[in-house]
Amino acid sequence: MGAGQVVTVFGAYGHTGRFVVAELLERGFVPVLAGRDEGGLRALAESRPGLDTRQATVDDPVSLDRALAGADAVVNCAGPFATTAAPVIEAALRA
Repeated sequence: MGAGQVVTVFGAYGHTGRFVVAELLERGFVPVLAGRDEGGLRALAESRPGLDTRQATVDDPVSLDRALAGADAVVNCAGPFATTAAPVIEAALRA
C-alpha cells in the first residue's frame, strides 16, 4: 500500500472513522467515505472537499459492492463489529 491508493472507509463519519480518514489523508491515500447515513457522509464530505461518498448498508450487499468498487483496501470503522464485520469482509473479497 502506498500514497495515492484508494481506501474505502466504511463508517467514515463515526468517531473512529473520522480519525482514520484524517490519517489516510495525511499519509497521501485517497479515502472514499462510506456508511449507511447519507447525512453523516454529506456532513463529513463538506469538511473534506473532493472526497467521494458512497452510501451503503450491511444488509444490502449490492450497496456494499458499489461502496467498495475500485478500492485498493477497506477499513471497517462501523460497529457493532459482530454485525458489520462479515458483510464488509464478504464485499471486500468480491471487490
